[in-house]
Amino acid sequence: MNKLGPKLIAATMAVVLAVVMSVMVTYAWTVLSTAPVAEGIQITIGGSNTILVAPDLTKTVDGKTYHFPGGFSGKLNFSHHEAYAYLSEIASMMPVSTADGKHWIIPEYYDILDEAVLNGEACVGVMKPMEEFTVDTQLQYANLTEFSASGSYVYLDFWVVSPGTEYTLRMSHGDENGGSYLLELMDAAETADGGFVLTATEGTAAATARIGFLVNSNPAGETALSCYRESATFSDQYRKLVGVFEAEQTGGVWQQENFTIYEPNGDVHPNGENGTYVLTRPLGIVGGRVQETDIWNCLSVSLENRWKQADAYTPPIDELFQAALLGKNINSAQEAEHEFYNKYLQGQFMPYVDKGQFIQSTASLQGYCYGDGMVSIEEMRALQTAGATDDISIVTLQKNVPQRIRMFLWLEGQDVDCANTESPINFAVSIELAGSNWDH
Repeated sequence: MNKLGPKLIAATMAVVLAVVMSVMVTYAWTVLSTAPVAEGIQITIGGSNTILVAPDLTKTVDGKTYHFPGGFSGKLNFSHHEAYAYLSEIASMMPVSTADGKHWIIPEYYDILDEAVLNGEACVGVMKPMEEFTVDTQLQYANLTEFSASGSYVYLDFWVVSPGTEYTLRMSHGDENGGSYLLELMDAAETADGGFVLTATEGTAAATARIGFLVNSNPAGETALSCYRESATFSDQYRKLVGVFEAEQTGGVWQQENFTIYEPNGDVHPNGENGTYVLTRPLGIVGGRVQETDIWNCLSVSLENRWKQADAYTPPIDELFQAALLGKNINSAQEAEHEFYNKYLQGQFMPYVDKGQFIQSTASLQGYCYGDGMVSIEEMRALQTAGATDDISIVTLQKNVPQRIRMFLWLEGQDVDCANTESPINFAVSIELAGSNWDH
């Protein structure tokens, strides 16, 4: 089997949620609860001149919205683009489940007026049977600006292009200056003398969070191309656009969509099976019914991401925290976290993170989990690791054809670790997309 190595050309997407994901009380798949609150999201994509990235722009023509790329470059910061202003207004995230990125399964809970509750057959707040869950296919529970007591998730679109040749995109571990990770930020806690210290979190968000990429080769059509030609960022070397999603269908031939799921911290199970990796079987639609679904053909798993241990080159994170607060008038833990993560580090976590390598072959991991869906952490960590998962890819880029990609971020309700937690949760995410000019 070929390995992804020196031929990888990287385009890095760093999704920094600096003190943005905070649990108000608790969250869980199995009980009615509150949710993490997103106060703002900053996203950065960096790369080389081999793979370029661009923001997603839109224009409405005769009541229909058409998508086209903005200016392509080697680096893109979404926070600098008005088109992504909505990310700073997202109010909540609650556990959901999906196997394909198109059907989002939202749990339903009994309330006081349900017949089963009135008859004494169920209790308020208990989850209803799976067949009574809501199936969201229109992004109704995505990017909510008001708190949702049910499921909610985040998505955004962007464009990628390969001007030189055909490239196959995968998630990548990256080097010291980039890479993929999802890491819970430590909480600030007030001390008896009125100071503040950093405290470790349980790891629940890190264990249950998922990132997904939905793509297809559907042609955008002539109207979208016209919108692109009329834009200030048009480049005449790009004469075809691909990546149109079902809600925008206006006719023509539609290609099969590909969905890739990234599971960071696969060997972290704070609330689940200690010492065991437990296969997540998300909910999907099978035969018109909501059922657990195998996702081995689209799953990419990495090992635990953690804070670096202090060494000659990296000061202890605790010392950096105290340096950030020195001389500042800090009145609350929330202020301390904002001062440290937002102002002092400015969302730059990469120098302080040890990124987990990817399991090289998802098929090999599947083989170990065959039967009961579990494998010991010891056996999992003994599997071959690499800078990317060889047998799972996001999309193959056509030369000089901009590809629209839809990215999702959610908390997977089917994960064994999706259980109650009462500590605030903050986390940072970095996604690196790496391309190789060959595939299996």
